Amino acid sequence: MRIKLDCKQLEGLSHQLPFEVIVEDPRDVKGLLEILGHNMPWDDMGLSKFGDPLRKPTRVTFSVEAVDGGFVCDIHPAFACYISNLLSVDK
Repeated sequence: MRIKLDCKQLEGLSHQLPFEVIVEDPRDVKGLLEILGHNMPWDDMGLSKFGDPLRKPTRVTFSVEAVDGGFVCDIHPAFACYISNLLSVDK
């Protein structure tokens, strides 16, 4: 699934981690998303709809491209649901 995250949204997601995250390029965004993916409660996000319910995927972020005003990220569908929940709680 491809999603676009703007810099403000990435800043909000970075506050989920116990350290400061500096997001300047796609590599930084990919690392941030991978760390968030490891913290994701896979069973609660309906992983069975998107794959084997007994195993969480080894990767949740497949590619990140810089675009004007943010980044386009190709991510696991269950992870997109998790990010959506994190961003709606911040509002």
